[in-house]
Amino acid sequence: MPFVAPNFLSRRYRSRVLPSEWALILYCLGLIGVCSAFRARIPSWPWYAVGHAAVILAASLAAGARSSAVRFFRDWDMCLYIPVLFFLAGGLVHRVHPVDYDESLLAVDRAIGGVAVLRWMRSIERPGLTLLAKGAWIGYYFLPFLPGIALYRRPQRRDFEEAKLLFMLGWLLTYVGYFLLPAQGPGYFEERVGVPQPAWDPATSKVKEWIHALEGEARDTFPSGHATIAALVVFVCLRNRAWTAAAAAVPLSLAVIGSTLYLRYHYLVDVLAGMVLAGFCALLGTWWYRRYNEDRVDP
Repeated sequence: MPFVAPNFLSRRYRSRVLPSEWALILYCLGLIGVCSAFRARIPSWPWYAVGHAAVILAASLAAGARSSAVRFFRDWDMCLYIPVLFFLAGGLVHRVHPVDYDESLLAVDRAIGGVAVLRWMRSIERPGLTLLAKGAWIGYYFLPFLPGIALYRRPQRRDFEEAKLLFMLGWLLTYVGYFLLPAQGPGYFEERVGVPQPAWDPATSKVKEWIHALEGEARDTFPSGHATIAALVVFVCLRNRAWTAAAAAVPLSLAVIGSTLYLRYHYLVDVLAGMVLAGFCALLGTWWYRRYNEDRVDP
């Protein structure tokens, strides 16, 4: 049978839906509710609801299919879903919660020495170091592939499935944070912080412009998604003893975290919150996946 119609009442079907897919479905259901609740503030709000519903439908249908092509899509579907959900969040965050909390984050940063860290970053600024920081910041988008491909090549798929759940939780809970505490980041308050951003040369500025165009109106500062995913990459590599991947992933992850401060895209409190969130995702994800395996029903 090439296809099993979605039936969430069936235990066998529900066991086919991976925890990473349940996390995706629950997030999208929540955002559909948000779109409905704040529809007066959101122009063309049904389209945002339809977009999240389409993700639910695609994930549900893929979970019921058995072909090798669909299985491959399911394994790597985050490459499609995460950018789509980020784009949708970018158009929703400031309409749902039209307040910026930069003043509060800046006050916390001053209290914990974050502004001093940004100023120290300015003191060590060099053209070569700036180029490396920009490369690391852009490399974040490909960082999870390092442990992901290594685990995918193993005969046992459960390590890969668990890692996928951790990354899915990391991204989705980061988006939730954007809704709860929208902020623009220190780059928009150079005079208040007292530290300007490093300039982007023509060769890399186009990449930055493309990424900012994708973000739209997103207030994607707190918590730092770069810090969350980078910390989870290190955790996944070490937990699964993926030493070859770790040789590249660990230094690149540290560079990604440092680049967010060096380039003045995040307050120090954003980075710390992102790392705390990574720890929460690691605990929740490993517990959730263990429970899933205990209740798993083989097709």
